[in-house]
Amino acid sequence: MRRTLALALALLAAVAAPAAADDDAPPHFRRTTPRASLNGDAGGLTLGVPSGRAWGIQSELRSLPLEGAVAVRLSVSDDDVREAFARIAYYASATGRPRQIAVADSEAVGAGEGRVLFVPLDPPPGAVAYRVRVLARLHPGADRSRDDAVRARVTLIDRAAARFGSLFSRLLPDGP
Repeated sequence: MRRTLALALALLAAVAAPAAADDDAPPHFRRTTPRASLNGDAGGLTLGVPSGRAWGIQSELRSLPLEGAVAVRLSVSDDDVREAFARIAYYASATGRPRQIAVADSEAVGAGEGRVLFVPLDPPPGAVAYRVRVLARLHPGADRSRDDAVRARVTLIDRAAARFGSLFSRLLPDGP
């Protein structure tokens, strides 16, 4: 009985403790799996992902603005990456660990490409918060990407600015 209780407490402590690898992660973003890599610098975020489903990073839970869009400057430099994209996940609560109620994905960016993607914040009824995710999928058979396979810079912009498309992208920090 004591052994079972001690094991249960040890497992609970391990699950509740923050991941040591996230201690140096850029503020406001975290990895979606411990097997991914995440680094930040003045130019944005770089990440590497393992094989399997789409993995990457996600922002903290944010309250929805009245209107706007998310601009993601995204480039892929590893041929093992099939695609990278941005996802907006919507939530009915802005606190705790709520379940997402809807998602909206951007266009995909492939290996050797770099683009600025605009994802309008168009929440479903009942949504009050959102998260930004930058995700990537590898080609079948690839084990893991390089740690710097995907570079991303995420900016919240006014919805009217998104209408200027790639012309406006030159006005974003670190323009093309």
